[in-house]
Amino acid sequence: MAKKSSWKKVVLLVLASLWVIWPLSIMVEEGFRIDIGPFFSGKGTTFVGKFFQGQGGIRVTPIVYLRLLTVDAFPRLVLNSSIIAALSIGISLAVGIPAAYALARYKFSGKALFTSFILILRTISPFAVIVPFFIAYGQLGLFDTYVGMALVYLIINIPIVTLMLRGFFTDIPRSIYEAATTSGASEFTILRKVALPLIIPGLVATVIFAFVATWNEFTFAQFLSGISVKPVSRAVWSGFGESIESFRVLDFDELNAGGTLALIPALILSLAIKRYMARGLTLGTTH
Repeated sequence: MAKKSSWKKVVLLVLASLWVIWPLSIMVEEGFRIDIGPFFSGKGTTFVGKFFQGQGGIRVTPIVYLRLLTVDAFPRLVLNSSIIAALSIGISLAVGIPAAYALARYKFSGKALFTSFILILRTISPFAVIVPFFIAYGQLGLFDTYVGMALVYLIINIPIVTLMLRGFFTDIPRSIYEAATTSGASEFTILRKVALPLIIPGLVATVIFAFVATWNEFTFAQFLSGISVKPVSRAVWSGFGESIESFRVLDFDELNAGGTLALIPALILSLAIKRYMARGLTLGTTH
């Protein structure tokens, strides 16, 4: 029975992996202009020697990826998204860490209301606020600026940072807080020298979540950014080089290649700190 159960788990894991990887593999191969349609249609397929030919032949070429990295300035788009994410997450940490610490440590009037407000902020649809933001940004000169994009993403990042870190601060045994207080440490010292070092894995996991949420966001990027600070998420959808506003016909090989390249920075970041991220996601499970 144990062997049958383990085999079932393996099969389920393989199927789940294929379910996740299949769309990504299609995106990657479409970027190389590989046409696998003939394999499934059975039409227009021939063999020349030992090589499969279909609809004019399978031509694997990295030209689309090379064009994005050179002519269409994909690195600049990555830089734009990175700057916006860094600014927004930095501000969110400055606001969210003290807020999360206070929510974890103290009981005060309006605590439940404040927590509910943060939750509501996280559930606001971008479409409900995009018009007021668009008008306000035009009047304040924040349209198509790094600061403007970073500020609007606080709607996403402050709730993520505050609510996740509150849980991590709560998971620290109360005896540690009491020992620090008894020794005469101020609250700022306890936060900086006691609490924060204990939740570093959780802090890393929180930053990753906020980064991915900012990196992938499209609605605010579409309506509040222009040519100067155009982020990756908008470029992947609307096309690279010339924008969709120029009525350029979208190249789907280009869009798939762009989607693949846009995935790489977030994937590398996640893999580079996966040890801290795994620990962060399991904090509190033993208490």
